[in-house]
Amino acid sequence: MKRVAILQTGVNNPKMSASYPDYPSMFRSLIGHAQTTCIIELISFPIMEGSSLPEINKFDGFLITGSASGVYERTIWMMSLFEFIREVHKKKKKIAGFCFGHQAIAVALGGKVIKSDKGWGVGIRKHFVSNTKNWMKPEKKDLELIYMHQDQVIKLPDSAVAFSGDEFCPFSAFYIGEHILSMQGHPEFSADFAQDLIALRSHNIGQKKVNIALESLSKPHDGPIVGQWIVNFFCNT
Repeated sequence: MKRVAILQTGVNNPKMSASYPDYPSMFRSLIGHAQTTCIIELISFPIMEGSSLPEINKFDGFLITGSASGVYERTIWMMSLFEFIREVHKKKKKIAGFCFGHQAIAVALGGKVIKSDKGWGVGIRKHFVSNTKNWMKPEKKDLELIYMHQDQVIKLPDSAVAFSGDEFCPFSAFYIGEHILSMQGHPEFSADFAQDLIALRSHNIGQKKVNIALESLSKPHDGPIVGQWIVNFFCNT
């Protein structure tokens, strides 16, 4: 059995339905549906609400969720998280980050994140896949994932290898060695959740992008495949 700590860095928008699961529950569902003989125990830590960070040596890995916050805000809990990421990296413990988590890993390890002047990346977007690792099974030449971001990684940390992206978001995913997995997309989101979140942010996103994004969400996405990749990543020794 592998013990993985979920570092919860965001909460659902309070204007959304209370019936939606929170971020840790979304990842529990995603990981729980992946096919595996490896059992992963997931324990969440709401660090943005003041929870202490977990003891590194008591876990096999760590997963950082999304957030409405920006890594450039440099709040106290973010600075503690960045230092934690550096310690995890130094010990070569496994850590995965998604959306805000992706950006936090990049910044903590020397990369750069900005609020992009390209505007929002929303809805299901297709990004190529290259530089594959053995945990990327089943194999995909491209990934269609749900995205919800305005911030972007524009400079990778040293030794990071980009493995997914497009012209709009070149560094949508990277890895470092065998112990860091970092992705801008939201494999854990459902189409319904994304649709409601887009509706709440439509004024900021812009109606043209909103219409394209909502139309894209009518088709399946590869979140479950990335869910299997996450399980493979944490379970591969």
